[in-house]
Amino acid sequence: MIAREKILIVKLGSIGDVVNTLPLVNVLKDSGRVKELAWLIEPKSYPLLEGHSSVDRFLLFRRTAGLAGVKRALGEIRYFRPDMVIDLQRILRSSFFTFFSGCPRRLGFDRRRSKEFSWLFTNMKIPPADPVRHMVLQYLEFATYLGIEWSELKFVIPVKRLHREEAKKLLPAKALTDGFFALNIGASKPANRWPREHWKALVRLLLGRTARSVILTGGRDDLVRAEFISGEFAAEARFKNLVGRTTLKQLGGLFSLSETVVSADSGPMHIASALGTRTIGLFGPADPRRTGPFNHPHLNLCAREDCSPCRENESCMREISPEAVYDRILSLA
Repeated sequence: MIAREKILIVKLGSIGDVVNTLPLVNVLKDSGRVKELAWLIEPKSYPLLEGHSSVDRFLLFRRTAGLAGVKRALGEIRYFRPDMVIDLQRILRSSFFTFFSGCPRRLGFDRRRSKEFSWLFTNMKIPPADPVRHMVLQYLEFATYLGIEWSELKFVIPVKRLHREEAKKLLPAKALTDGFFALNIGASKPANRWPREHWKALVRLLLGRTARSVILTGGRDDLVRAEFISGEFAAEARFKNLVGRTTLKQLGGLFSLSETVVSADSGPMHIASALGTRTIGLFGPADPRRTGPFNHPHLNLCAREDCSPCRENESCMREISPEAVYDRILSLA
């Protein structure tokens, strides 16, 4: 259904969302049937993907710039003049850019899987399918709809040797010689966060019962939690708190050096799994079938499989014990 056309992907969202979009982007570009591929994205996720070989140009929507940001993004879209716009975000904000792109062919999700009436703004839709499938596979349905066959699934996050070398400089010496576990303590949604007391207990178990180092990671929003977790381990040579101290690509470099990454449902969890590092996802109200670490679904720990996902209960993450996570980590050794 496409032949050497200019395609615009609209996926503004979170880091995890854009990581899960990468297999589709690679399939489209590798097909040889896309003349030029552009991606409308927000600045928070762009640094991770900058320099990606399958994207010819990134168009930035700076939401914090208000109306000026909207006008600039829309101007860049119209200057690009896509032959087709694919709205993967399926919310009203993405629908605005899709509809006013000036493009006559606007492809989106079916009505059941759309949000905020976004289905009204596209004039082409992929067929209805299982809304519980992993989002990576749901995005790949767009390639199938366009008649593009695929067999190899790849993410290709542009983390280079430079970023790994930068990450090494942040690590304690013992981590480089004896290996380390990376514990990503953050999650954008409060309901998805593992309790800080549990993280501290897990650090205590790992330092006390293994010879590996333990590295905390997270964003600047996690600094207070990190201080609580790391307080008693400040003098430990095998422990390092790197929360808020890495760029996204340095974080990717760190994960690629790690033996195992433990994380709740978050962007860093998806980065780690996409890079091929063993990733243990901790899930409570979120649905690991849809948003779990794609390459490591067998390693997930779920709080309540009988009632998940509710996406609302902020207390059930507490039911995943530090001992259970420790046992899962050690089972991989």
